[in-house]
Amino acid sequence: MRVLRAIKLLLIISVTVFAVAGGYVSFIVQQRQEALREVSRYNVVWAVSQALPEYIRLENRIAAYGLGLADKKEVKLRLDILFNRTDIFHRGDVKAFVEENPAQKGVIDDLDATLARAEPMINDIDQPQMVPRLLDLLRPLEAKLSGFAGAANQSGGDQVAADQQHLLGLHWTFSGLAAALFACGLAFIGLLYLQNRVLTKAQGGLIQLAGELGEAKSAAEAASAAKSRFLATMSHELRTPLNAVIGFSEIITAQSFGAIGQPRYLDYAGDILKAGRHMLDVVNDVLTMAKLDARHYEPTLEPVMLAEMVRRTVAMFRGTEPGQRHDITIDETGDWPCIEADNQAVRQMLLNLLSNAAKFSDDNTAIDVTCIRSAEGEVRLTIADYGIGMTTEQVAKAGTPFYQADDRLSRKHEGSGLGLSIVAGLIRSHGGRLEIDSNPGAGTRVVLVFPASAVVTSKLAQVA
Repeated sequence: MRVLRAIKLLLIISVTVFAVAGGYVSFIVQQRQEALREVSRYNVVWAVSQALPEYIRLENRIAAYGLGLADKKEVKLRLDILFNRTDIFHRGDVKAFVEENPAQKGVIDDLDATLARAEPMINDIDQPQMVPRLLDLLRPLEAKLSGFAGAANQSGGDQVAADQQHLLGLHWTFSGLAAALFACGLAFIGLLYLQNRVLTKAQGGLIQLAGELGEAKSAAEAASAAKSRFLATMSHELRTPLNAVIGFSEIITAQSFGAIGQPRYLDYAGDILKAGRHMLDVVNDVLTMAKLDARHYEPTLEPVMLAEMVRRTVAMFRGTEPGQRHDITIDETGDWPCIEADNQAVRQMLLNLLSNAAKFSDDNTAIDVTCIRSAEGEVRLTIADYGIGMTTEQVAKAGTPFYQADDRLSRKHEGSGLGLSIVAGLIRSHGGRLEIDSNPGAGTRVVLVFPASAVVTSKLAQVA
């Protein structure tokens, strides 16, 4: 509150100072512009008024030369001075004045023509009868130059009056803008005051809402913790009867205690065994996901020979029904280092990715397993299939728990939708990441990226 009061006080002072400063600047601008206008007009009048006396002085020097009271050098000096004066007529404000007054342009043209004719005659002024001829040439232009000077003075006066009106208009315009700014400042201060009241009221509501959200957050965290405990407990509770179902189904299927009378019962036992194993896989996935979601999963790091781990896991998967329907190849020429990782977690990630690759590709298609080291030292273990693939949008959601790229896949292919999310959680627990590159109809490449820090030095690898 004190800060807002200080801001309002500062705004009031700023607006007042600006209004005073604006009025003062308006006054100074008016005075300065008027002075500059006067100087500009004085330059025009001075330049025009100087031409007439210099013209008369030239005539006087020519007459004095005829009487023997001046020499030729003085006459030429006066002609050069007059040329200098007339040069001003073709530049700056004088040129603008002439262009705005076409009637006076003829005077300048006559002056230029007269001086051009007089110059060679002055050079020959010592010739007989040259002085009278020069005077006859120059005298007719005196009256025109006098009229030109009068017109310049009158134009300067008219311009002074026009400029005064213009400056007065600018002054009132600037004053109006300053007044409008002052009014806007007052309106802004009023708006700030009203907004301050609204914010104060809203702040009370936000404090109350924050309390409610805090309570809701605590409740949600408690519910999440309860959910994780429930899933972990139920998973353990389900495992025990499932192990019994699977064990007895294996005994019946293997006919360990003698042949079964009805072959149909043997088929039923096989179905029970298959369903039990599938349900156990789902329970294990749920238990792993619950640990990852509750951040209770701690990998047990130990040296893992990646090449040997991949060979054993692929051999294990080839013994399953999906693995028997695909040609799985391992690139033995790749870079297969020893890494610090959780042995069971790496096996689970590989099995999940191999299962997905087999599940979403046609029978008898290839599944390739490769491993390379990036320029940064990361270990990139890739499982590639040539199946149905995914779109960019589906890839972005592929690591979401219980997500399947297409609802039809849940009907066509068995699975809980936890495979990739479990892999993503497990690889993150190792400080790595999961990368997916896929195109519809062209297959999918899933990369397990282990950080460079996970690579074990050669000495430790030999001990492992």
